Amino acid sequence: MQKDDIQTIRFALIICLICSMALAGVQGSLRGIQERNKQIDQQINVLKALSPDFAPDGTALTEEQIDLWFIQGKVPKDKIPAYFETYVSQDEVSLPKGKTSILYTLKKDDQVVSYAFPAEGKGLWSTVHSYIGLESDLATIRGITFFDHGETPGLGGECSKPWFQENFRGKKLWEDGEPLKFEIAKGKADPVTDHKVDGMSGATITGNGIQKFMNKTFQAYDQAVFEEKRAM
Repeated sequence: MQKDDIQTIRFALIICLICSMALAGVQGSLRGIQERNKQIDQQINVLKALSPDFAPDGTALTEEQIDLWFIQGKVPKDKIPAYFETYVSQDEVSLPKGKTSILYTLKKDDQVVSYAFPAEGKGLWSTVHSYIGLESDLATIRGITFFDHGETPGLGGECSKPWFQENFRGKKLWEDGEPLKFEIAKGKADPVTDHKVDGMSGATITGNGIQKFMNKTFQAYDQAVFEEKRAM
């Protein structure tokens, strides 16, 4: 190997080392921003499930604001810290089989407005993540969000769309002292049924997966957390 070749290789190695160090430095400096953005995204999804009907200053929101902020998920980012600092508490709870999770509680004037809890499970191609929000009766869905998944756009991916999530508002997960078997229909749901929603066209497996993990997670919370709260 000639001397010029060795120098060329040495120069290339030095450049690669410098670039690697620079990239590592940039990544490190951005880590805090990335973590903050991840936290904001998570808090937005929690708020979509809790679905406040008031602004951070306590004033009532219009129906248009509620739709924009908590159904479409476009809550202004500058409002998020105020909601969580003033109105939202989160508590670690024990579930069956030694599992732990989180219960979020939205309170205004010392009165519970809604609860929310995380739920996740397999769709067709991926794990679908969710927060399920309940009215203070611990039976009626107040809000719901599905996010962070790899389901097929236009099919199972429709679970993240406002039209699908809006279907769940006002539906029941608990009635007459028992958890209901919540269902996602293959097509249109019977409008008089309060525990079934319209399905996503061509996405039966995704719908079945969501249905399964919703029922399973709610039953776990109902057994370990909600029964005691109802008795209080």
